[in-house]
Amino acid sequence: MRRTGAVVLLLALVLAPALPAGANGAAEDDPDVRSLTAELAQVTGQTTQLASRLEAAAALDGGLRARADDLAAVHERAVDAFERRVRAVYIAQLTERGPTLTVSPDRRLLDAAAAGSLSVDRRLVAAVAEQSVQAQALEVEAQAYRDGLRSEAAEVLLAQERARSLLAEAQAVLQHRRETEQADADREAVGQLATFRVQLDAASATVTAALTPAQTGRTRQAAGDQGPVLALLVAAGSALPDGYSRTGQIVSGEATWYGPGFVGSPTASGAPYDPELLTCAHKTLPLGTVLHVTRGALATNCLVNDRGPYVGARVLDLSRAGSRALAYDGVAQVVAEVLTPA
Repeated sequence: MRRTGAVVLLLALVLAPALPAGANGAAEDDPDVRSLTAELAQVTGQTTQLASRLEAAAALDGGLRARADDLAAVHERAVDAFERRVRAVYIAQLTERGPTLTVSPDRRLLDAAAAGSLSVDRRLVAAVAEQSVQAQALEVEAQAYRDGLRSEAAEVLLAQERARSLLAEAQAVLQHRRETEQADADREAVGQLATFRVQLDAASATVTAALTPAQTGRTRQAAGDQGPVLALLVAAGSALPDGYSRTGQIVSGEATWYGPGFVGSPTASGAPYDPELLTCAHKTLPLGTVLHVTRGALATNCLVNDRGPYVGARVLDLSRAGSRALAYDGVAQVVAEVLTPA
């Protein structure tokens, strides 16, 4: 996927300090879980509120978008009918006038009709032209509204990034305590963290839906189809997902990650891009392929649901969730193995 360098650099500068202390295994200072959980609760609540506000704004955008889509469909049908009418007139006049009529029989016929070179009902020409102007104006209005939504979404995404970093740090602390046999006192915290993860996942899904250009049947079907596989990948963590085994087919090289500007954009599979799902883009692997991706001692699993990256020799474009699991911003060297259902 292409990305704007300035946007990626800016986001990297904003997010770099927020990478969790436990991203490489365990927290160095072993901070108090209670204080981490309290801060996480506050930031998660903020993220949820911002996502709800965005959802309400997107509902208005949805109505505007529906009007634009309806008018565009009506206009397209009118243009098709108009083209058929103009073509019929062209053929009739060509038969009557012979080679003196030099307009080619393609879409330039519409220009000829508008200019009066063809004897077509002027009211028909005016009606189609007016529809075109209305459709373009409504599309401009819808795009301006969507640009405003993206500004609001950026605020949600930054809050969510902070919450995810706190979540990862708290989980690293709990993992360290489990390894030192202090787990009994942390059962409540484990449950709280699981609740926060669910809330953050819901907020991410809300942002994605709000920024998706159009919720079509194909979009919903694709998102539903990949859901069960993604649930397995989340449950697996850094291990191989249940029901999958290694193939020995390796992809290695530079990996990047999708910036926030792609949230809601359709992937090659048809599903909109959600940064908190374990997905990735590859140029040629079949859509639906599951990869076990490693970076040093870190590992995660990703579902190939898009095409790219198309910059240099880069081999993978991971979601934000994938890059976070591998603790990198920008570009990283990774090794990915193709998995197959057992």
